[in-house]
Amino acid sequence: MSLSDQVKKFKNTLTANTGLGVKRTANAAHLNENTPSVGYIANNTKASYELSSQEARKRAKKATVYSQPANTGTGHHAMSQLYTVIQFLKDCDNPQSVVSIGTRTKVDITRNQALWDKLVQNSKIEYNPVNKTFAYKPTYQIKSKDDLLSLLTSKKNEGGMDYKDLKDSYSKLANAVEELANEGRILVIRNKDGNPRVLFYNDMQYNTFIDQDFQKMWADIAIPDETDLPKALEDAGLKTMEVFEKKVVSEARPKRSKTRNKKIKITNTHLSHIDLSKDYVPKK
Repeated sequence: MSLSDQVKKFKNTLTANTGLGVKRTANAAHLNENTPSVGYIANNTKASYELSSQEARKRAKKATVYSQPANTGTGHHAMSQLYTVIQFLKDCDNPQSVVSIGTRTKVDITRNQALWDKLVQNSKIEYNPVNKTFAYKPTYQIKSKDDLLSLLTSKKNEGGMDYKDLKDSYSKLANAVEELANEGRILVIRNKDGNPRVLFYNDMQYNTFIDQDFQKMWADIAIPDETDLPKALEDAGLKTMEVFEKKVVSEARPKRSKTRNKKIKITNTHLSHIDLSKDYVPKK
């Protein structure tokens, strides 16, 4: 058989196989969609393979179920359990028994001797060995709004008190502050969000009578914007506060002269018998 006949026969065989692959692909369309595809000639190209691989990854991704960690509640570590118990006692205004602590926090401190010792020895916890109760020991003993008022009265000559320093003293501190502020018995400086920042005792003896006309004049004074404030002060003949910054000049350290003891290698040793400092005069 000649070479041309062999090429012709090969082309006919290739055409027959291609038609077979198309026929198989058409028949495969009637199969169940969940049936995995096989490597027919029709989908044997790189693009078709990549597309089928992407679809397979999508199906695998949908089928994958990731397990979630179990809700361990207060945790099993002694320090995390200690933190949970202390936070619970901080929110309570009265001493709590072991049973109450276990019921509310799900932490049984009787089964862990190390946890029990840490709780008893904690400086912020007060333990009653007779009743076997635990109580949080705040910086200031506040049990009511009257206690808060008495504390602010005792500190009136020292200025105001930070609200954050009193938060752990009384669980209903926010309500007590608002009640005393509405009654005019304390003065409150607030943050931008309206929460209390600093508390002052309102000493009534300094609440002098001010004429209504003067109050109106004071209220009618417009406060310039922060950007216009320097110009407004200048127009009023006032100067803004100047901040003088002292420039710190570091003393220049004297530079040390580097002594170089570099060894020079002499290579013209073959001329050592000739005095090179003299001009060369040829001998006659």
